[in-house]
Amino acid sequence: MSAREGIARGTGGRRPHRVGLVCLDAGEKGAARLLLDDLAAATDAYERRAGMGDDAIELLELAGGDADVDALVVALDRGVPLCDLPRNARPGTPVYALLTCDSEATGLEAWCRENGLAWSGALVVEGARALPATWSSPRLGWLRRPVSEGVDALVLALRTGSDAGVVRVRQSPARRAWSALLARLFSARG
Repeated sequence: MSAREGIARGTGGRRPHRVGLVCLDAGEKGAARLLLDDLAAATDAYERRAGMGDDAIELLELAGGDADVDALVVALDRGVPLCDLPRNARPGTPVYALLTCDSEATGLEAWCRENGLAWSGALVVEGARALPATWSSPRLGWLRRPVSEGVDALVLALRTGSDAGVVRVRQSPARRAWSALLARLFSARG
């Protein structure tokens, strides 16, 4: 179910006011961190544009156990253990995810069930390893547009308290080729 379908079906919950951000990324500025930073920037921009003022969503970077929030957004890189996720969130707290690997969705969804939290959907980005090389391109430019549109769908679900389902971003062969080329050039410079 997409964010639009969730809203259309009336599965929207309560709009969160305090949203905890958790990044479990294998690298300092890896794909999961970039996706989380993009979601935070997009959320702030949409809240300002909507003129939410004092009712705007407050985004809080969480470290370890503190989770006095209305919703969680977890950015998870492939193979990173879930041990650093907050364990004291209120029962039923919605959890949204930014994933660099489709297989991580199952583990995170199970973690939510075990901890009494509400799995609320995820953005899964295929070929996310190439994101750092393409990140300096415009957010809605040719290379980043599919990822940015996926992030925006998750932001919409978050801002409305809706179930996002699983939004998958699959790059076209041309975008994959350009991303791979840029990744090689990017790594050659480092």
